[in-house]
Formats: sequence, structure tokens, C-alpha cells
Amino acid sequence: MALIIEEINRAHRVSTRYRLDGDRATLGRCYDNAVMLEDPHVDPVHAEVVRDEDGCYVLRDLNSLNGVRLVRNFRDKSIKPAAITERHIQCGDEIQLGKSRVRFIDTEMSVAPAIPLHSAETVFDRLATPLVATLLCLLVAGLSLWLAWLGTSSEFKWTGVVKVLTDVIIGLLVYAAAWAFIGKVVKHEAHFLPHLSIAAAAALVYAVWQWFGGLLNFNFNLEHVLPLLNILVLAVLLPVMLWCAAYLALNIAPHWRFLGSILIPWSFLGFAAAVEIGNMGEFSESPPVSRELKYKGFLFRRPVPLEEFLADAPELFDIPIEEDTKKGKKKSAKKDTEEEIHGE
Repeated sequence: MALIIEEINRAHRVSTRYRLDGDRATLGRCYDNAVMLEDPHVDPVHAEVVRDEDGCYVLRDLNSLNGVRLVRNFRDKSIKPAAITERHIQCGDEIQLGKSRVRFIDTEMSVAPAIPLHSAETVFDRLATPLVATLLCLLVAGLSLWLAWLGTSSEFKWTGVVKVLTDVIIGLLVYAAAWAFIGKVVKHEAHFLPHLSIAAAAALVYAVWQWFGGLLNFNFNLEHVLPLLNILVLAVLLPVMLWCAAYLALNIAPHWRFLGSILIPWSFLGFAAAVEIGNMGEFSESPPVSRELKYKGFLFRRPVPLEEFLADAPELFDIPIEEDTKKGKKKSAKKDTEEEIHGE
């Protein structure tokens, strides 16, 4: 049986492991220590671990400046934190020396079985290349620029081109950098390129839908339902993006990752959908027809002749007025009374 000494960083992850097979090992900043700790608050030779006659390991403080402190034992929750000078090491003990922490593990301790790799790992590996990320960003920028050009009726100046390109590229870079920072802090893995590629792919899909949705609206007049269709597309894209970002940047259980990826965006989108549904019945001063500028070649539906459109136009503005019979009777009775008085 041997003893494993794990050095734990501030994120509570194991940074280094040392195997102790002999009868004695020292811990400190000196290079001749079996466990070298890069911590200015640790003495050159801070503590030692020795094997006693019974084969058990004992930790001793070697008169260090900042002492040795038992933080916890992850296997035995009843062990309380305390300052120690000597302690029989138990498997799972977590010790603090200066500002550094080490954990003692018995080599006979069982470990959990391996977790199978998610099928998404292959996709992330393919996305984590500069070429793929650059191509996706260029496609999004080009499609956004094309849509902006199609949607304007005035001269498309170079300032508009710069604004569209900077908005798209900066937005993608900020999104990827934010999640990369979170991943670096939580998992010590940035994954900047996968985050950038995923965001660009989602933006590309949504830009394609914007073009296709505008084409449908131009042909079939979907002014009332198009906002709901946009929300429906986002209800698919945003959970996928959030799941991928959480998988790459956070240490959470798969079921919590799945639920969070669905419930968080759906809660906001559900509120937006409720507002849109509530506004459907409101009166509009303008007829519910598409007012977007499109080329004639985009019209694949048979145009309505002008005479037929003008014949149906009054129906767009007709407002049904419900008459109140009770009020009508009261008004008529009042009128009859006034006529009688004037007659007299």
C-alpha cells in the first residue's frame, strides 16, 4: 500500500499528484522535498509524512511559521477543521500548509468507473479549428450584410457596411470570450474556438431563417404570426447554444445542464410569446400587409389584381360595433319624454 499526496488548486481541482512509497517524505518549498509547493507562505521544509511501526502514515509539523491545519475529510464529514502538529493520516484528509492545500489518498481506495465521452465531443473537436471558426464568422457577416442591403431602399453606404460587420463580428467575439473566461475559471479550459464556432453557426441558421421568413411574409402576408415563428426558431437555437456552452464551460450534472438549457431561454421566450399573442387582437391603423421591399423575382405567389385588392380593402378597416340594447332603450325613452314635454 502506498500514499498519494494530491496538491489542490484554488478551484478545488487536483493540479499535481505525488506517490509516497518510502517511509518518509517532506513537504515544502525546497527542491529536495518529495512534495514541492510553490507558496511563499510555506516554509522551505514545512512538514513531513512518516510511516510508523504499524504501517500507518503520520503527518508532523516541522515548527513551520504558519503551521498546519486540517481542513476537512471528504470521506468522513464528522471530522472538524483544526490546527494540528501531529496526526495519523486518514484517507481523504485535506490539509492546509500556508495557503496551499494537499489531500492524502490511499492507493487502495476505489475510484468511479470511466464516463463515456459524449457524442458531441467529435463535433466540438471539428469546430475547434481556426479555419472552421473563421469561415463560419465570414459566412454570418456576409449573409448579414446581404440581408441589410436587401432591406434598404436608399443607397447602401460604406458606413452601413462597417456597422453591420462590426456588430456581427464583435458580438460573436464577445460571446465566445465571455464563455471562454467562465470555462477558464471553472474548468481551467477556455475552448474559445468551439464557443465562437457554435455562436457563428447559430447566428448563420437564424440569419437564413430571417431571409426565408421575410420571403414567406412577402408572399403570404404573415405579419401577425411571423414574430411567433421567430420566437419558435429561437426556442430551438438558444437551448442548443446554452447546452453546448454549459457542457464546455461548467461542471454541472448532465440532467441539470439539460434542464437549465431548456428552462432558462424558454422562460424569457415564453414571456415574449405571451406579449405577442396579447397584441394580436389590438386594432392597427394600417392594414396587416407586408411592407418590406423585395425584388419581383422573390414573388412566387400569384399577385392579386389591383381591382380585387381595392374591392377587399374596406374589409381591412371595417370595425364591428356592438350596440348596447339597454342603452338604446334608455335613449329612446328619454327622447320620447322630451318630445312630450315640448309638445305640451
